[in-house]
Amino acid sequence: MSATLRTLRFYLAMGLTQGLLLMAVWLSNTESVGVMAASSAGLLMGGGLLQLLPERRSHGRTWLAAGGLALVAAGLVLACRGLPLTLLVLSSVAAGLVLLTLISAAVLPGLAHFWRRFLGLGLWVALALPLPWLAQALFKAWTRSHYRDPFKGGWEGLVFFAGPTLAFSLGLFLIGLCGAAVLRRHTMAASH
Repeated sequence: MSATLRTLRFYLAMGLTQGLLLMAVWLSNTESVGVMAASSAGLLMGGGLLQLLPERRSHGRTWLAAGGLALVAAGLVLACRGLPLTLLVLSSVAAGLVLLTLISAAVLPGLAHFWRRFLGLGLWVALALPLPWLAQALFKAWTRSHYRDPFKGGWEGLVFFAGPTLAFSLGLFLIGLCGAAVLRRHTMAASH
C-alpha cells in the first residue's frame, strides 16, 4: 500500500473513531452536559493533534502529547463551565482550544521553524474547519426534510456525529496532499 493510501486510511480511521466516541459520549446521557462537552473537547483536540502530525503518527511521544492535550482541553472546558453560554464565550473557548492544539502541533517536532509550522498548520486548519460545519448543515437539512431524529442512535446518529469529523479529516488529508504537490512543483521549478 502506498504512503498516500496509508495516510488516507489514518485520516479516515481518526475521523470515524472521533465520531463514534462522540456518539457514545452524547447518546449515553450518563454524565452532565458539562462533562460531555469536556469529553468532546478532549476527543476533538487530541485527535486533531494527531491529524495535524500524520508523519509522526508512529511515534509514541505524539500519542502521549495527544492524550495530554485531550486532558488539558477537557480540564479547560470544565473550568469554563461557570461562564455564561454566550456566543462570545463559546467562540473564545473554542478559539483558545484550537490555538492550544496548533501550538502543541508546532512545538512537538521541535522549536526549529516553529513559526513556519505554526502558520502552516493554522492555514491548514482554517481551510479545513468549514467542512464539518458544511457537513453538519447538510445533514441537519436532510433530517428535517425527512423527519429523522439522529439522537435516537443508529445510522442517523452515526452520520450526525461522524460526518463532521470525517469531513474535517478528509479536508486535512486533501489540503495536505495539495500542499505536498505544490511544494514538489516549487522544488522542481527551483532546481531547474
